[in-house]
Amino acid sequence: MASPRSARRGLRPRVPDGGRSARYRAPHGRREDHRDRPLACPRELIGQRALIAVALVAGALSGILYYVTAQRSPVVVAARDVDATHPLVADDLAVVSMPADSIPQGALGETTGAVGKLPRAPLWRGQILLGSALSDEAASFHTGLALPMGMRAVALPVANAAQVVGGAIVPGARVDVMAVPVAGRAPGGRTTELLLQAAMVLDVRSETGAPLGPGVSKGSTTSLGDRIGSVVVAIDALDEVRFADRIATSTFVLALAGSR
Repeated sequence: MASPRSARRGLRPRVPDGGRSARYRAPHGRREDHRDRPLACPRELIGQRALIAVALVAGALSGILYYVTAQRSPVVVAARDVDATHPLVADDLAVVSMPADSIPQGALGETTGAVGKLPRAPLWRGQILLGSALSDEAASFHTGLALPMGMRAVALPVANAAQVVGGAIVPGARVDVMAVPVAGRAPGGRTTELLLQAAMVLDVRSETGAPLGPGVSKGSTTSLGDRIGSVVVAIDALDEVRFADRIATSTFVLALAGSR
């Protein structure tokens, strides 16, 4: 409480230093001025700028990679299942767009390079057409295999799959051909003969003559229940008469030969 003497002299009473003024007391009470703070050190600025530069470079590389992978190119494919026995027409083909890195080398980009050509093997719907898989000449068989120059094709009858490695013989395989004489038809004294070694199989046929095997197109009339009836192999022209005689007097056993 102020004294009477202080009041007469006009002096203001001393008020305890408390309340809001306490915030301004020194050293801890004085308000901190943010403008007095020192700026970030050069090392911090360099680090921040480096991070920004790395982020910008990474973003640019991501954009370039996306642009490259997103590029698509036209490619010719089979519009339907096509056998290897007739020249290709426009309705057999279609052009689709695919990522450039997924298109195989040699693939055609325009149908003009395929129309009028003959496939060397059957084509499945959606299959990419390669220039090397087309020919100007017709294949000898639906498999796309051609009879070698100077050779002859002959069909060897087989009664069951056991005579042809359990049915494992497929076009393109190499086989040894053995003839087993049939009693009453073959001359007396004839024994089993090895007629041919490493003969190329050109085709495999059912009992009705329809093609069998993986080269058959989906549109073929061959049913799943068809049994193997004959195997077409390539023989030398000089062996024609001998094979004609053995077909009439023998049964055949084919052994799968390894690749050379």
